[in-house]
Amino acid sequence: MLTLNVDGLFFSFPDRWRASKFDEWGYYRNQFVKQRNEIQAIDILVLSPENTAFLVEVKDYRHPQAVKPSDLPGAIANKVFCTLAALLPARLHAIDLDEKQLSRDVLNCQRLQVVVHIEQPQAHLPRVDLADLKQKLKKLLRAIDAHPKIISMTKPQRMGWDVSARSPVVVVA
Repeated sequence: MLTLNVDGLFFSFPDRWRASKFDEWGYYRNQFVKQRNEIQAIDILVLSPENTAFLVEVKDYRHPQAVKPSDLPGAIANKVFCTLAALLPARLHAIDLDEKQLSRDVLNCQRLQVVVHIEQPQAHLPRVDLADLKQKLKKLLRAIDAHPKIISMTKPQRMGWDVSARSPVVVVA
């Protein structure tokens, strides 16, 4: 099982799934992001055994540094656009062979799904209106994914992976 830590949230993927922290790729950090200002990337790039690619953006509003809720739809859409723009040249020019292969496989996927994993504070602001966020994302991303998913630890919507606020226990035999 592969587990990725994104800002203290642990995403655990089944054995046959492939996942990578896209915004930490060498190709993205050392080459693509230098092309122009305002280039950003989604947090996790995932490929399921059914050949569905997931672009996963993680937002944790339990921490005060999160993007203002009013800016969130545009920020997520920009990250999706930039990530998709980076995948083709990464497929051709990435130095890391795993990055190059995952780029190829994602570009050959059968289905593309945008997923926003968002955690919110229990009592205090800011609270993100999830229905409003979903409607705005549908409009901004309709040519990419007309049905983006908004998920959280309490509403995982059977995405195929698990998320927790604690690192999974690894048993070594």
